[in-house]
Amino acid sequence: MKNDLILSTETTVIEGSRVIDINDVIDEFVNTKRSINTKRAYTRDIANLFDAISVTSLNDLGKVPFFELVKQIQDYLERATRYDKETTRPLNPKTVNRKAYSISSFFKFLIHAYGYPKNPLDQYQAHKTERRSTTTSLTRSEVIDVLKYMSQRRKTSQTAFRDYLAICCLSILALRRNELVGLKWADIDEGVSSANVFQKGGSYKLLPLPKNLLDQLIEYKKNYNHLSDYVFAPVRNNATKKLNKPLNTTYIYSLVKKVVSKVVDGKNATPHSFRKSFIEMALNNQEDFISIINATGHSTVEMVKYYDTRDTLQNNAVHAMSKLI
Repeated sequence: MKNDLILSTETTVIEGSRVIDINDVIDEFVNTKRSINTKRAYTRDIANLFDAISVTSLNDLGKVPFFELVKQIQDYLERATRYDKETTRPLNPKTVNRKAYSISSFFKFLIHAYGYPKNPLDQYQAHKTERRSTTTSLTRSEVIDVLKYMSQRRKTSQTAFRDYLAICCLSILALRRNELVGLKWADIDEGVSSANVFQKGGSYKLLPLPKNLLDQLIEYKKNYNHLSDYVFAPVRNNATKKLNKPLNTTYIYSLVKKVVSKVVDGKNATPHSFRKSFIEMALNNQEDFISIINATGHSTVEMVKYYDTRDTLQNNAVHAMSKLI
């Protein structure tokens, strides 16, 4: 506990003469997170708030009366909310809720590390959101068409083969973009046909590698003088000539959007579409929730349900009960 900076609950002024830049405290907070994307999002959301309310140091923050701080944060979140003109329903509830969660997490950190008295978002009412994912799904036949299209071109170049394998891993292993590009050859155990994947949250998940996928990964490695530790690495780098690094996740995003749009008649898909489609196809295959969680790395059944956006009329236990009549 940094006692010289503890906020007095009576005076709402941080004691001590040492001025600490608010951006340094934000950096200290986000460094407690593991994911690069989480760090980036938290930094942006929190820094934007303090820019909006003209707070540049902990001392500035300590001089803002608590009731005024609550109002300023609520006003900031309200300005970030876009509404439908006719229904007045929020159009970006998830974005606003994310900002509120980021800010609330930061103040929890301040309470623990700097003695801030309480969280100004304790009473904040989050916007209601759709409890099912809005990510575009691909049907089984659409996934097959995409893989077939990529497979037909895989022999033309190293890039084509690599990109084909990337789509295969998104489809069959349900990998996130970061998990895909972070996969190393050392993570693949040919003896037991498995891949040890470093996943979101900083833990590992062990996945089986189907023989047909493993064989093609081995073929790719043998056919090309692979100089990188990473499975999915740049083929060329005109800027720095460095090839021992992972592909940029932006490349994977652009690849998926381009290929799916071309093969599936303009459908707007993302890499996460393959992950969501994996879950829905697994449910159609009557896989149990534990088997699906073992593949996706989700911590709860609720997350699997969140990605299940199949037709609730078609996929309904009522149909089987009709046999009672």
